[in-house]
Amino acid sequence: MIVIGGNSLPTLAQQIAGKLGCECIVANTKKFADQELKVQVNKDLSGEDVIIVQSTKRPVNDHLMELLLLADTAKRAGCNSITAVIPYFGYGRQDRPSYEYGPISASLVAKIIETSGIEKIVTVDMHSKQSEGFFKIGVKNLDPTDCFINALQKNSNYIVISPDIGGLPRARILASKLGTELAIISKTHDLQGRCKMSDVIGNVSGKDCIIIDDIVDTGGTLCKAEKLLIQKGANSVSACITHAIFSENCIDRISKAGLAEFFITDTVHHQNLPSFIHVIQISELIANALLKWE
Repeated sequence: MIVIGGNSLPTLAQQIAGKLGCECIVANTKKFADQELKVQVNKDLSGEDVIIVQSTKRPVNDHLMELLLLADTAKRAGCNSITAVIPYFGYGRQDRPSYEYGPISASLVAKIIETSGIEKIVTVDMHSKQSEGFFKIGVKNLDPTDCFINALQKNSNYIVISPDIGGLPRARILASKLGTELAIISKTHDLQGRCKMSDVIGNVSGKDCIIIDDIVDTGGTLCKAEKLLIQKGANSVSACITHAIFSENCIDRISKAGLAEFFITDTVHHQNLPSFIHVIQISELIANALLKWE
């Protein structure tokens, strides 16, 4: 067994390899003048069970293409099997057409990944369960809830908040494990796609709210949710977010929101994050899933 770390998550790849007790190599990826990618793996992969670790974070298309090229490299080198660890599955939000005749991008990306020679996928907290059905190969979609529970302080005053109807299954799991109540924010989008939050289904007055969601991108939804919950009488608002995309001025926006605590996982790598952001490592969660799959 050998782990190949793509350029999006070299540290996580090394952590996973350490827990599996196998070698980790980081791919040598370069760009031609026109930005075309060229990958090289300086290792004999013949007969190896290869695990490629790569999140399709920004720049999404570059990291997705690097994953595909690494898989083709391993296949052509005569490896025994290829498992892709994709902690953050980019394009997962596009699991249905957003307009008439629009693409189902998540389904198309799944087909491309299969074509590359990848036989199994381990991912974390896909945007929706239906995305698993786009794959004809084995998929393990890992639940990070226990990672968040271990980080949260004991508090009988918690209430779990789903920022929309789509996130309700995720929120139900956390509420059940914490033994708390559950509330849902009523969220709609206008014709320009802008998010509007008008009400909270459930009583949050005097409660310490925990918003749980899979992605924070620009931070707009999270900050609007925090503001609405405080207006409805919440005592405090914390957040547990699996994938920290942090686009645009997201970090600055969140830092001004007044969150009591903010937890993310390391499915997306960042450097020099401010101290109010608490990063939870998921290498053990992934390594255990890989070992059980062998």
